[in-house]
Amino acid sequence: MIDIENLANTTGTGTLTGPEMVKQAVDWEYERRRNSKLHRLRRQGGFTQPDADIADIKAMPGRAVNTELIARLAIGSYLVKHQDVILQGPTGVGKTYMACALGNMACQQYRSVLYLSASELFDKITIAERTDQKKRCLDTLVKVELLIIDDWFLTTPSRQQVQQLHTLIDRRHKNASTIYCTQLPPDQWHDRMEEKILAAAIVDRIITNAHATVLECDDSMRKHFNQIN
Repeated sequence: MIDIENLANTTGTGTLTGPEMVKQAVDWEYERRRNSKLHRLRRQGGFTQPDADIADIKAMPGRAVNTELIARLAIGSYLVKHQDVILQGPTGVGKTYMACALGNMACQQYRSVLYLSASELFDKITIAERTDQKKRCLDTLVKVELLIIDDWFLTTPSRQQVQQLHTLIDRRHKNASTIYCTQLPPDQWHDRMEEKILAAAIVDRIITNAHATVLECDDSMRKHFNQIN
């Protein structure tokens, strides 16, 4: 319940008319709720780089970055179209930072975001399977408007994990957006999976609906930005 009299005292709106004070109170409450929602979305996102900012992503000597693509992605049209993003490059080039920066931008557009490493994603689904919560877990992961998966194919997934991936990606395909941070080019993903039929389906669903960019850097970006991965 908004205290109109207290609001007038704290905001200096005592000279406003009754209707003007009501409008001021409604605007104040609307802004308060928006800020509260933004804070909640960012907290639930679980970013490893919570302060990552698109403005900090710049090309510099020894570092190649497609700033034009990143600027377009920051607008968020890929989220509206339920498209994916592939951020490829070696360790230390800034993939995680870039993904978290895009995640922060999505939160500012009041979209739900979840950051997980590939191992965390598999653990989450495996635990859900063992506790008969798989459907609930998958439903939750499918509903997330932007899922960020880091360390994509850093290790070789098991047959069970490949099946889990196929189920998740198939359900999210053209229904939600996913950012994949990977050291490997997409044409090598297939080689990491033993289940070749599922592997072909997984790779096809991703690459035919994704914006892809390769990040290059002569030296680790950790020397330029604290804790960037």
